[in-house]
Formats: sequence, structure tokens, C-alpha cells
Amino acid sequence: MQFSSCDYPQDDAAQVYQLMFASAALVTPLVTPFHVDITSFWSEHLRFHFMDGVPFIFHRPAQKLGFDGLDAIILQHVETGSIVGNFDGRDVRTGAGSVYAIDFSRPAIIRDAQDIPRQRRNFVSMPRAFARRWFGPLDALHGLVIPPDIAAPYTTHLLRLRDRLPHLAALDAETLAHTATLMAQAITAALGHGTSHSDPARLHQKARLYIEANLGNPDLSAAEVARSIGASRSKLFAMFQPVGGVECFIRSARLQRIKAALSAPAQPHPIAVLAEAVGFRSPAQLSRLFRQRYGMTPSQFSASADPGGVRRITERA
Repeated sequence: MQFSSCDYPQDDAAQVYQLMFASAALVTPLVTPFHVDITSFWSEHLRFHFMDGVPFIFHRPAQKLGFDGLDAIILQHVETGSIVGNFDGRDVRTGAGSVYAIDFSRPAIIRDAQDIPRQRRNFVSMPRAFARRWFGPLDALHGLVIPPDIAAPYTTHLLRLRDRLPHLAALDAETLAHTATLMAQAITAALGHGTSHSDPARLHQKARLYIEANLGNPDLSAAEVARSIGASRSKLFAMFQPVGGVECFIRSARLQRIKAALSAPAQPHPIAVLAEAVGFRSPAQLSRLFRQRYGMTPSQFSASADPGGVRRITERA
């Protein structure tokens, strides 16, 4: 969806802009003329919205709550710019790279900073019942800010999802949406439990999330993962020693991603494309490692389904 005030007198444009968001909130533009581009898709319970536009005020007063009855949880990524807001009495100020949560059943007013004329916001909305299953009690979620260092795996995934939207099959979108949910759960839980940045369990969780979000990078390495989570390479190795080390975990994650893609009922991508998508340097490298793990090549695995669609293989260590 696109909207620009260029084709309207300013008063008319303001009314149209209000109507665009009437089902969600009262929105007041801060600068004129204004323009917004929104790309959206949804997968089961999740709705993804990628918005590029001018600064505005998001105002959801108490009287609006009773009027529309919306009951959703929003996780919004501040890609550029910054915001200040009040979430039912909770003052919030945060900048680029962070993620904050909005509970649509509670009052909020959020103002974009006006010093950047174009601002990008990427947000995911979900019904309350779905959010409760994944995030637990929601009372403290409204206005929760997740800083950039903790939010990085989730926001990196969102940006890559946005960039790949034109090329995604429906099955890919569902898988990526599920991954986004897992990452959102992890970053909110990590912050909500109040663990320290050096807590081994949280560092291990951050490392796994970073790896999952960056499998497509063929240069992904233990050194890069260690830098991303602020840990030494020796500490990182100790975390992953039970599974053979970081490089072994990365290789296994890539092979599992390939196996899942090949197991899809209708696998639309050539194996060479899949190999590149998860960071293998060539189809030959993928074929060799896949055979070592599963006892057959990716092509043989893809063709190995019995009449019921089940593939019977023995995984090797």
C-alpha cells in the first residue's frame, strides 16, 4: 500500500491518512507534505508490516480502546530515527535498532523524532491469545524496550525477510514467520528474566539465534559469532563443545535447513539455489556434506519418498 499527499490538498490528505489507520489508532502527521509506503503479509496468526514514511504521532487514547475493541500485541522495530512515548504511564525513549512492544488493549502515545525526514518501522502484530502462548504473562510487555544488542538476531531476520519478500514462496513465508516468532520469544524472554549480559545460558541463546539468522552468509565463522555476542572464542567453544564446536553446529544447522526444504510437499527451488541460500559455497560442497550426514545426496533424498511421502533415512553423526 502506498499513500502520498502529493495528489491531495493538505486538509483532504490528512483525512485520508487518518482513515488508512482508523482501524488501529488515531494518527496525526507531524510534517507536510507526507508520504508512506507499507508492505504487508501475514502467515496464520502473524502479520508483518514494513513501513517507510514521514514522522507521525501514534495516539491510542483510552476512549479509542472501547470504540474499536482491538486486542493485539505489536513488536515494532525502529530501523531508523527514534521515538519517545508513554505507554499507559510508562515513559519510553529509544532509537534505531531497538524493538519495543505495544499492547493494543492499553493506552499509548508515541512520537517519531522529527530530525529524520524519512523513517522506517518494521512491525509484527499477533492476537493476544497467540502472544500469551509464546510470551507468557503480558502485563509487563506494554512499553518494553529491547535494546539493539539483544534485538539484533530478530531485527536482522526481519530485514532479510523484507528484502526477500518478492521471491518467497508461500511455504518459505510460513517457515520464516515461525522463525521470527521463535526469535521474538527469545529476545523478550532474555530481557524479561533480567539475566546479565554475561550469563552463559543467554550468551548461548544469543549465539544460536545469530547463527540461525545468518546461515546464508558463507563466511559465517566462530570469530564472527563471538564478536556478535561479546564473548571470547574460548568461551564460545565451551558453549558448543557438546555438539562438536561452533563450526560443526553451523554445518549441522545448514544441513537441517536443506533437509527441511527438500522435505516440503512441493519443493520449488533447484538444489543449487538452496545451497547458496544457506551459505554453502557450491552444490558440490552441499552434496558431499549431505551424503556424509544422511548417506545420500540431496537429489537422492528428494527422490526417496515412499508413496505416502515419507523419506526413510538414517542420520549419521
